[in-house]
Amino acid sequence: MLLEFLGLLSRWAHILAAITAVGGTIYQRLVLFPALAELPEQSRDAFREVLRKRWARFVGLAIAFLIASGLYNLITTLQMFKPPVGELPSYYHPLFGIKFLLAIAVFFFASALAGKSPGTAKFRENAPRWLTINLLLMLAIVVISGVLRMSHVGPNP
Repeated sequence: MLLEFLGLLSRWAHILAAITAVGGTIYQRLVLFPALAELPEQSRDAFREVLRKRWARFVGLAIAFLIASGLYNLITTLQMFKPPVGELPSYYHPLFGIKFLLAIAVFFFASALAGKSPGTAKFRENAPRWLTINLLLMLAIVVISGVLRMSHVGPNP
């Protein structure tokens, strides 16, 4: 019973962190940055800095929850499908590897865009471009996640 509850809690944490990251990126790319372009430059820069500081906290928390819950979910999935009980499809591990590498890229771009390091200032200077790239990577992860989930639980009857 406790393991089922932990599994459910981990799944909720993973999904809510992903919703926060993807939803925040969609909002920034499609609503916030187009609206900011209409403000005077001085007001725009000050407002962007206030937003960056607030968003950086959510980015950090989302990344932490995604890593922790993702590792827990992976470990429990691998434990569940050890032979002789069953095996995961042959494409599971390569696809998971691609998802993991894409997630690292997403974490980098999200951190660079929400951060304040001078080394990542070029990302923030062209934020709409990098938000678009990050959003496409996030959507690829969502698609891969759906395929991975279906590969070990199957479709609903």
